[in-house]
Amino acid sequence: MTGIDFEQIVDRIHEAATVPELWPDVLQQIAHAAGAHGMVMITTDSDQWSGVWNGVVTSPSIREAFSAFLRSDLSSRTETTPRLLALDHPGFVGEQEVFSPEEWDRDPYRVEWNKKWGFEHACATAVRSPSGEIIVFHMERLAGRPAFSRQDLDFLDRFRPHLARAALLSTRWRLTRMRAATEALSLVGLPALAITRSGRVLAANALIEAMTDVLQWLPKDRIAIRDRAADTLLRAGLAQLDAPDKAVCSFAARRTSDLDRVVLHLVAMPGEARDLFDGAVGLLIATPVAASQAPSLALIRGLFDLTPSEARVARGIAQGQTIGDIAAHHGLSRETIRTQVKAVLAKTGTRNQKSAAALFGAIPKLPLRD
Repeated sequence: MTGIDFEQIVDRIHEAATVPELWPDVLQQIAHAAGAHGMVMITTDSDQWSGVWNGVVTSPSIREAFSAFLRSDLSSRTETTPRLLALDHPGFVGEQEVFSPEEWDRDPYRVEWNKKWGFEHACATAVRSPSGEIIVFHMERLAGRPAFSRQDLDFLDRFRPHLARAALLSTRWRLTRMRAATEALSLVGLPALAITRSGRVLAANALIEAMTDVLQWLPKDRIAIRDRAADTLLRAGLAQLDAPDKAVCSFAARRTSDLDRVVLHLVAMPGEARDLFDGAVGLLIATPVAASQAPSLALIRGLFDLTPSEARVARGIAQGQTIGDIAAHHGLSRETIRTQVKAVLAKTGTRNQKSAAALFGAIPKLPLRD
């Protein structure tokens, strides 16, 4: 580890705290300094490990391999993170400190990913932030290289306090952004909250806090929607927060009846995907609906994220048309329309055409052209 400019890397770590785009290169520098192939930075909630990570940043050298890891279900099956958190050691540790050789060789992480991508040894550390999250820093060495020695780990521990402080600063800035976003929506009359993929609320404005007939506040800053069907749709949307083709997820939630509803929109928090603290954070925005006039196609599509064909079917439902009526009007088969109706019911969180018609009839007609 001679020839390493320690102070220059430390300066870059603190720069990355305020310029998130720098993190991938900073992680690469630290990995190179430690004789590793690549490094990953991960956030997770601090309660019992569930295999859900809220944000991930990787060095360029390991991005492809770790993307494959994220597409698998290994995070919920491996013992690597649970054992690291249980050890609660204030420094970097190698796999030999949390696994026996036999346990390491049969862990799914080692068998199904580590070996497949040509890696052999790993080390990691966990940093707890005041906001309740845990930041894990993890690196890999290629096969044929020795395991991380005590000297290697001591060297990495020199970076650890700087990584911790940079993560703390990023957390504070992130919370400021979350609060600003929810309060800005409050100014235009929209109830809103910022929520992580695991369902933990980071910030909420007073308007949505007052919606206790729609939302149930749970321990550890979590929420649930009282309407179970809508809550299922929320969980599905949270699981896909960082999917590029799922920018908006909209659905309806019952208050007291099918005639009294609110439309909820889960929107990916704006920001660089490489930003560890915005990577899997969404805004949940409530749009109360009232007044009984048929809405325009543009409004239906905007509220529920429907395709053009689904929006036309939804408009027909709002006008009281049957599946046969809609099929005849558009020159399509009943089976095609039936499939589109199912999609409309799923996206709006309604059980049947009657409840969907009641919902659409409650949305005010705005001056939008179809």
